[in-house]
Amino acid sequence: MIVRSTKVALFRRFVAELEGAAPRDAPDLSAYDDAAREAARFAWATRIVDEYRSVAVFAELLRLLTDLEASYPAQCAVHRLIGDELRHTELTTRVVEWLGGLDGLAIDLADVGLPPRDASESALVRALHIIGREIVVTEEESIYALAAYRNATTEPSIRAVLDEILVDEVRHAAVGRALMAELVGRLDDAEQARLEGVMREDRAHLREVYLASARGGAGRTLGGSIERADLEAIWRKLRRGGVPVELAEPAVSGMRGVARGGGAGRSAGPRRSRAAARYDRRRDDGAALDAVLRRRHVRD
Repeated sequence: MIVRSTKVALFRRFVAELEGAAPRDAPDLSAYDDAAREAARFAWATRIVDEYRSVAVFAELLRLLTDLEASYPAQCAVHRLIGDELRHTELTTRVVEWLGGLDGLAIDLADVGLPPRDASESALVRALHIIGREIVVTEEESIYALAAYRNATTEPSIRAVLDEILVDEVRHAAVGRALMAELVGRLDDAEQARLEGVMREDRAHLREVYLASARGGAGRTLGGSIERADLEAIWRKLRRGGVPVELAEPAVSGMRGVARGGGAGRSAGPRRSRAAARYDRRRDDGAALDAVLRRRHVRD
């Protein structure tokens, strides 16, 4: 686990600017039974890893965008995404402390980023796969699940944290579409077709992961669990409102010059689904990374 405090006044100033109005006061959760608090504590601890993984992935993306001489506004947007995910890491850690603390949990935040880039993979292809798979697909799909967790949560302080993360994630999904619009025209037709295919596979895989993890159980009112019906209710509501939530992936080529927003909410459950998104050509990469996050990075 990373060090979260500092005696350096300059560093504290940057922390204060990043956190803004993030909730600080610990709520009284003594009315909830031990089983509910413990289930929610582990769920939120797993989210710490997932949020921090996004810091690493988006930091790599920013480096790639500098190498590709992407526009200043595009780089500013990704810079903001990194800050958001770092703030989310602190917020999720704070919720774990509210629920009983980090004692008894081994949280390893080392090496949570993507597998190293192959020598044959260009910076452009790597960047667009991160944008398409980690932002356009993963952020959009996690939005729907987050809305389900937020709706199931009745504890006001924890619901407020979910609301704050949700607002950021909606913006992140829109940024992914805008980044794709700026850069995808540089890919040849074959690479665009390949990217469309893996994005479609990832979206289907994420739906399966979210549904499989929606098993109910203790901790529901504290943001620790949802049921399958909670997710299905979100999807039905979005369809009635005209928001497309089908598995068919829009053509990557059709995103050129079009910056469209994402959906409407993100998973708060252990956001292992993001880690499970298969990144490169090997189909088992996501499953392997998912196993690493569950077995190595957060343990009882």
